[in-house]
Amino acid sequence: MKKTRDGRRRFTREFKIGAVRRVTEGESLATVARDLKIGIELLWRWKKRVAERGEGHLYDIGERSRAGEITREASQQRRIAELERLVGRQQLEIGFLDKALRRVEELHQGKNDGGAAASSKR
Repeated sequence: MKKTRDGRRRFTREFKIGAVRRVTEGESLATVARDLKIGIELLWRWKKRVAERGEGHLYDIGERSRAGEITREASQQRRIAELERLVGRQQLEIGFLDKALRRVEELHQGKNDGGAAASSKR
């Protein structure tokens, strides 16, 4: 077991997987936490992560960067989707404005009876 600069303990991936497997095989959270001298809440979070995402998401010491890459990739995907929605809305607006401009031009041409130029004075 390693410690961080601020004195907190860091657990290996194997340690976490072993602890979670003990719980999933029937031992109580409290018993496993007491035996391993870890907090029940921490063990519960590990167990929840394995249940939701699998053992591959229990990271080893120093593997936080991999989690950051996953988060960064998801963030980029959300940003791409957001930009695609924005482009779609802008295309709809351009289409609407184009139709409105054509309609205004048609109405303006219809007011010029006899083909005379419209007056610039109001």
